[in-house]
Amino acid sequence: MERSVWLPKRANYFFALLPDPVAAASADHMARSLCCWLGLSGSPRGIGKYHVTLWGWPAFWEPDSQEIALMQRAGQRVSQAAFRLTFNEVATFAQGAEKPALVVAGGDGVVGACRLHDALDGDMRAVGYRAREPLRRPHLTLLYDRFRTKAFRVRELSWRVNDFVLIRSVPRERYEILGRWALSGP
Repeated sequence: MERSVWLPKRANYFFALLPDPVAAASADHMARSLCCWLGLSGSPRGIGKYHVTLWGWPAFWEPDSQEIALMQRAGQRVSQAAFRLTFNEVATFAQGAEKPALVVAGGDGVVGACRLHDALDGDMRAVGYRAREPLRRPHLTLLYDRFRTKAFRVRELSWRVNDFVLIRSVPRERYEILGRWALSGP
């Protein structure tokens, strides 16, 4: 019996960090190397799909134009310095799923992402919205596979985060960027 692939019937909306081109290529190389090394059958997400989710739209409906504007205003209100994001371990998230996420995560190197999440979460809670799920730990999903592992260290994946985005994500399509906000220097 052939199984069909489940795809959400609606788009997902979320604030995220996007890796710079060098970091995206490094993430893709890491995903492909792990596939070979661990004998995985899952496909890497791909250079255009790597991201770090900061805050996800909580509702089971797509936001209307007023709700999108509300998220965009929350993005505009963020005031935070640019920071370096560093991931240095691979882990499996969503252990109970048929195909859990194989992710790259980090320890102290994710503090800036946590602060950015807290700012967005506080702003959205103030107007009555809680994130789809709490931020467990900032991470970048490399691929989905039946493989499960305890965390293990890998070569660092790192980039300077100068901005963050609001994304509309439809399965198997390119991300639509609904807003981009710069973080202050240096």
